[in-house]
Amino acid sequence: MRIALVAETFYPAVDSTTRTLKATADRLVDAGHTVRIIAPGPGLASYRGCDVVRVRPLEPASGQVREAIADFAPDVVHAASPRLVGRKALKHAVRAGIPTVVVEQSPVLDLAADYWKAKVAARASTLLVTSRWMVARARELGVEAEVWAPGVDPLAFHPRLRDPWLHESWSKAKSQHGPRVVVGYVGSLEKRHGVRRLAELADLRDIRLVVIGDGPERAWLERRLPDARFTGPLETGDLTIAVPTLDVLVHPGEHETDCHALREAAASGVPVVAARAGGAPDVVRHLESGLLFDPADRHDLRRAVAAVATDKHRRLLGAAGRELVAERTWADAVDELLTHYPAPAPLVA
Repeated sequence: MRIALVAETFYPAVDSTTRTLKATADRLVDAGHTVRIIAPGPGLASYRGCDVVRVRPLEPASGQVREAIADFAPDVVHAASPRLVGRKALKHAVRAGIPTVVVEQSPVLDLAADYWKAKVAARASTLLVTSRWMVARARELGVEAEVWAPGVDPLAFHPRLRDPWLHESWSKAKSQHGPRVVVGYVGSLEKRHGVRRLAELADLRDIRLVVIGDGPERAWLERRLPDARFTGPLETGDLTIAVPTLDVLVHPGEHETDCHALREAAASGVPVVAARAGGAPDVVRHLESGLLFDPADRHDLRRAVAAVATDKHRRLLGAAGRELVAERTWADAVDELLTHYPAPAPLVA
């Protein structure tokens, strides 16, 4: 098939949508499909032999996107979390009679709901979302959607990649009081991810908080978590070492969709503490691979982290988590995604 992948960001960015799209492109290329990626510029112009058409930011996007689609003549246009570029791609695909698949990886907020229904959902031949709660959210808006769950790379994220030296450093093993339990957060430091709740862990005894990521809330968190280690954002290669080196992963967000950090922690054998909300219950099995806390209880996050951190058998939670998520690799996920694409037109002799 000829597949146009359209996104608002692409590699070398490290956001959630980019990670999903990169894994999708990798599998499609490996399977022999012809892929063109359309994304805002600047950035690399090719990826694994695929054209990456960059939409120039200082020129009108509509004509650039229309030309990129018409010139490629795809069998399907796949738009990931469509915003400016994705909406233009959907508009031109519908006009040209090209089937469209939308993978919505962002929460649909009330203020944008009507616009999203008209400009995104109404233009999707197939609408997929990445968690069960998003199916319910779409239904609230009168839109039908199906779940397509992302995968994980269980070879890249593996317990054997745990770095003892790095753990010794993060846990302050040589301090007067001995090593602490390393509790990590991985993701963007934005209010919508609930990161301000990390401050509730500031005086929790015998843990060391490691915050991996960056964003507008970093300065706020640094003032309230003076003992925490802030690494800034890490590339995927560094994450494959950093995540298995944690003892516990915590994610307080209530509206998560892809849950990449939760899947990667589980694949790394790291137990997870997450909100009993959003997409986390799709990934974390309470008391089996981690703990789900009640986000409405302002003390429950702290209790859950303390319970896992003090559990001498917490590695059993991590082992169970790996067993659960490793069942769905990126190859499995993208092969399933292909079943939602239209069948290619038969070749004419």
